[in-house]
Amino acid sequence: MSFSSLPRVSRVIVAAAVLLGCGSGLLAQTPSQTGSSATPAAMGAAASDPVVISAGGAQLHASEFQALLMSSPAQNQAEMEANKRAVADELAKMLALVDAAQRQGLDQDAAFKAEMLLTRDNALAKALVDKLQAAATPTDAQIQAYYDAHTSDYVQTKVRHILVGDAETPGGPNPRTQAAALAKVQQLETQLKNGADFAALAKTDSDDPGSKAQGGELGVIAPGQTVPEFETAVKALPVGKISDPIHTRFGYHIVEVESRAPQPLPQVKAQIVEALSTPVVEAQIDKITAAAHPVISDSYFGPEPAAAPAGSAPPAAPAAPATPKQ
Repeated sequence: MSFSSLPRVSRVIVAAAVLLGCGSGLLAQTPSQTGSSATPAAMGAAASDPVVISAGGAQLHASEFQALLMSSPAQNQAEMEANKRAVADELAKMLALVDAAQRQGLDQDAAFKAEMLLTRDNALAKALVDKLQAAATPTDAQIQAYYDAHTSDYVQTKVRHILVGDAETPGGPNPRTQAAALAKVQQLETQLKNGADFAALAKTDSDDPGSKAQGGELGVIAPGQTVPEFETAVKALPVGKISDPIHTRFGYHIVEVESRAPQPLPQVKAQIVEALSTPVVEAQIDKITAAAHPVISDSYFGPEPAAAPAGSAPPAAPAAPATPKQ
């Protein structure tokens, strides 16, 4: 959807987001608001950087408008540049609202001032973090070395499976006992290892509704996408071989690995950059924080929690395990 085709309220909100994203400092005031008279130097500056949008006492100069465009997300800049007039129309409405709000004294509201202060501080802190991240960006040689040392972390495996569920399988119910499910999956294993067609058996015998119509195809899976028992078995299974029965909380699986290969470096480069730069940036943030000697009021926020005994780990939050694609 283009900017110009957005509903009117949505376009005003977009304009508001652009303005707020750049801070309130870009909203210029007219000389009548500031009470100052134009000097020759100011007049020369105005000639080279004219006011291009105004509404009431609020103004936007050409340089400020370009700064707003450049500060928008990269994927939006081309469309906004191509529809500058539509963007300007919405910014004019936005400036009119700003002017009216100021005339009503809303900019003096305590909650508004607190929000603007937090917005400013957050933007300033983000600017420093961005600078730290830029400085922590690894070199191409470091990225290549990390990729070479962790290639197994980026292996993608194309897998198909047949699932035989039992009464314990979530999403059932399936009336089979585990013993009955195991007996059936062993029969299927024998058939497959004697040359039976995998896809045909999957279509007739698999209990996985998400893959049986595709002959058991799960597609390409990466490390961490499936439950541990399934992933461990798949990792050890040679390409083209039929697995022994694999038991997970979904039931019993018979698996065939169709192909296995690492993702090319360009596809995982962003992940590697993050893996290498994040610890560096976090260490810098910790160092900056320690040097600032932050003080937090115990009387207001309560005392700092007691440190955990050495060697103990904090309780982990419960998390749902990853599952085979179904």
